[in-house]
Amino acid sequence: MALFDWLEFDSPEEREKKRKKQIYEIGEATGRFFEDDAPGKFGFEEREGQQDMAFEILDAIKSEQHIAVEAGVGIGKSFAYLVPLMLYNQRFKKPVVIATSTIALQEQLLDDTHRLQKLLHLSQEITLAKGQSHYLCLKRAEEYISNENAKLRHEIEDGMKTGYWERKNYPFAIPQTIWDGINVTRYSKRTCDACPQKCAYRALRQRLKFTDGIILCNQDLLTAHLINQSHGQEGILNREIEIAVIDEAHNLEDKVRSATTEHFSKTYILGRITAAVRDLKSEQQSMVRREAAEATTALNAMYDNLSTQMQIQIASAEQDMRYAERFFFDGKAESVTLIKEVADKLSALAESVGVYASFDYRQSQSTPASDELDILSSEMSEFSEEIEKRLVWIERRGSNAELLCCPKNTSDIIRRLYFNGSIHTILTSATLTNANTGSVEEMYSYFINNTGFPRDRTAILSEPKPSPFPYDEHAMIYYCDDLPHPTHEHDSFILQGVDRMKKILAISQGKALVLFTAKSDMEEVYEQLHNSNLPYKILMQQPGASQDRILQEFKDDTNSVLLGTGAYWEGISIEGKSLSNLIIFRLPFPVPDPIIDYKASISKDPLMDVQVPEMIIKFKQGIGRLIRNFTDTGIVSIIDSRLRDNPKSRYYDIAWASLPIHNRTTSLTELEEFYHKITTGQG
Repeated sequence: MALFDWLEFDSPEEREKKRKKQIYEIGEATGRFFEDDAPGKFGFEEREGQQDMAFEILDAIKSEQHIAVEAGVGIGKSFAYLVPLMLYNQRFKKPVVIATSTIALQEQLLDDTHRLQKLLHLSQEITLAKGQSHYLCLKRAEEYISNENAKLRHEIEDGMKTGYWERKNYPFAIPQTIWDGINVTRYSKRTCDACPQKCAYRALRQRLKFTDGIILCNQDLLTAHLINQSHGQEGILNREIEIAVIDEAHNLEDKVRSATTEHFSKTYILGRITAAVRDLKSEQQSMVRREAAEATTALNAMYDNLSTQMQIQIASAEQDMRYAERFFFDGKAESVTLIKEVADKLSALAESVGVYASFDYRQSQSTPASDELDILSSEMSEFSEEIEKRLVWIERRGSNAELLCCPKNTSDIIRRLYFNGSIHTILTSATLTNANTGSVEEMYSYFINNTGFPRDRTAILSEPKPSPFPYDEHAMIYYCDDLPHPTHEHDSFILQGVDRMKKILAISQGKALVLFTAKSDMEEVYEQLHNSNLPYKILMQQPGASQDRILQEFKDDTNSVLLGTGAYWEGISIEGKSLSNLIIFRLPFPVPDPIIDYKASISKDPLMDVQVPEMIIKFKQGIGRLIRNFTDTGIVSIIDSRLRDNPKSRYYDIAWASLPIHNRTTSLTELEEFYHKITTGQG
């Protein structure tokens, strides 16, 4: 670079011309990598659609547009955006953020970026920024280990001395209940920057503000950064960021909703009351004791009411809700009044605590605890005044109820944060479309409606990139057409479904991942399989435990069978023989849920506009667990009979058309013959 290149003597037109020339040169380097170097020098497989995706991204950057790209399994979408963006970052010295929804992908991207740096001869800083809950709060940890009765106190203390500041660093499993008491929960610039401890998370936050390299983070952190900026506050990341990649973008709506959701936990509120009163001098504590008692009484009454609502729904619900985490708030006058009573009592207490704290503490300064109580009371008051304008629901936390709320217009919030600001957004996932026929806009319609993705010239909808894997040669779907309805005839469905599953497992001699939509179904099926003395080990996803261990056990024991739900639909990748039989027990329609219920209430056709698109996106994610590379082979079995040929459901055509595997049968004999052919190489 010439000595005075940084001086902006060029006109805006000349600068734009120079910028486009530089992007053109990046395009040339990108083309050389994918066409020559990757398959020639480095021995990578050529991926159909990968290079097209890379150039579409560069075109979007050049024209300063947002872009959404569905890239099927096997496209190599990570390299498709990393190669041009790492070259862009090196050339322009502008930070680039890549936000995902899973830790697994963040860690994979860390490996990918370091690998590409060597191949492309690049040298930018790569920063992995996990969510704050993954990091140890040294202050909270010290408080925890000071209790002589605390579990694992010596092990945690030794870990702190060794420098284990992330949960994954510890060579033993820390139970979630313990980790929740020692991790970073609410990073605050005032309290955390004043903390004398050398906290790893605080150091990370400082680095994020100044790095001009590649930032790998979660969608929650990026959303929080954009929210702060939209409120005129200091952002979390470098303010120079102009390009953001949202990978696993099918989760963006949930992540933004989560970021704009307020949680009112009884334990947390009681903790703030206790801490604020405790920080006062003894004579001042007596002055606010009555108000603290009144606030506590109101709080107990409100949470008793919420727990009652939750228990009524559990007792009266169908099978799906037995293990639900999210429940409906009844909105009755009594329930609303109890919330307003808590808001009023907290406000009165916060005001009194604030007066006494500022009167005598450190020369008229408030205490951190009184500040936290004041913020909490303001949030509670605002919520109670606007309760009709928000989505309100209850969530189960162990045996306790927690009150949550969020704005109803999540798509408007996403549009404002991601598509109306200074950042140009690249959104990608293997599952963004809810159909594979019609116009491109119709294929992405559910994603567009949920995220507010622009329909004008500021954005590009890319033609979906289908997976290059030879699905119909390597895979077959077996679907049941003769079993009871999974909801209306639940007990019979479980009984006959397990019997059918045993026959399917016999074909592959295990080697199966079984996906469930309900924990109750999973536990019932596990019990029956476990008691059947099958010649292969039956494993089941364990709540609150590390999944790495059980996944490794599944891989190591090739013939084992693993039952899972939740994140197992999209969060795992197992190549080879260990997973050559994928069984979907029930179609993944969303369970009764306040958010889905609200979406349905504002749609013309709740089934086809909300429930079916939700099901199809998750269905595609689940099917994607089977074939993970060009040599993988296997079978998929759908125990749910709602995709039978006769009579056809309203969603029959769109559901089948959305899947990458078109080779299907209702015959177990044909399925067995196909499996024998792909495993023996005969055909």
